[in-house]
Amino acid sequence: MQQKNQYANWWSKLLFKKKFENQFFIPVPASAIEEKIFKTIEKYKFNHDFSQIPITKPIFIVGLPRSGTSMLYNLLCAHEKAAYITNSINACPESICTIEWLRKKFNFNASGERFLADSINTDFGSPSEPALLWGKWMGRDVDSLYWEEKRLACFSSEKIQEIYTDVRRILFTFGGLKNNDKRFICKYPVMQTELRMVQDLFPDAHFIHIVRDSRPAANSLLKLYHLTNNQIKKIKHPWVTYIVPYPRVKTLQGYIDQFGADDIRTTANVWQDSIELVHQTAPDLKNFIEVRYEDILTNPSLELKRLFDFCELNWPSVDNKSFQSEFEIIGITHHQNNYKDFEVIESITGRMLKKLKYL
Repeated sequence: MQQKNQYANWWSKLLFKKKFENQFFIPVPASAIEEKIFKTIEKYKFNHDFSQIPITKPIFIVGLPRSGTSMLYNLLCAHEKAAYITNSINACPESICTIEWLRKKFNFNASGERFLADSINTDFGSPSEPALLWGKWMGRDVDSLYWEEKRLACFSSEKIQEIYTDVRRILFTFGGLKNNDKRFICKYPVMQTELRMVQDLFPDAHFIHIVRDSRPAANSLLKLYHLTNNQIKKIKHPWVTYIVPYPRVKTLQGYIDQFGADDIRTTANVWQDSIELVHQTAPDLKNFIEVRYEDILTNPSLELKRLFDFCELNWPSVDNKSFQSEFEIIGITHHQNNYKDFEVIESITGRMLKKLKYL
């Protein structure tokens, strides 16, 4: 059962009810007037020298959509040292400090279940996928079904500095200018083609690859395809009319041409090829670890301890209520799934299922 949306105060409901009900991972942009006000505040109030803030051992979560990436992201971002892209920042990528300052100062907030109806609650301060920031940084086209691999040489020195400054601004919103020991954490479920480039930018980056059994995962990808495109129509998104929410592997276009985007054979093949791509890339990454979603559900303490050790983070403090809340709901769902076509999926993904010890 979908939970009723909650608003922090009357102003939050008045100003943001429609925006929250029309949520999408590619947010509806702010109005021209809002954008101008935010940019003016950003320019004059937050004209600090951010270069002194270190970007130390950032953590990147990679995994197919519907593979537990959000669960893991929320758990890691609940750590005391975490800094991350909030839903507010993702909606206003040109005014990072301003939007967080306004959100906190005036207690602007709305909370409720994500439009994906997947038992995960979200609010303005929740960890967000960096859809708009990623486009700003990397120049990716959501309409393109294949993203050629980029490396550092593909970016101008100005663009590289812009990326670093934006990450430092995010760190600033969590820890200020002085003695900032926060760790930037980011997850993007279509980042499989970007891993070498991310390490080019952040040589001491730590990569966590989360995988999930292909049989439910391929079904969930189909569900995601329908949910996202239905939401685009529902909210009348001003510039996104259709999306294929799958990783941009080289084979994606061919599978869609052969089977269609809403076919279990497409999602099963994309699952297989996406994981293969990460495995091929992993030897080039300095700090890489893989975890199975099902193992986190079965033994969360053991698996999360392993991941925190890998990230060089202590286990969260006993006083950390945010982490305790996220830890207590691991594996708890309020929605129902209708998985099918397991034989078809196994016929396509059997080799990888055996490698990952699901068979």
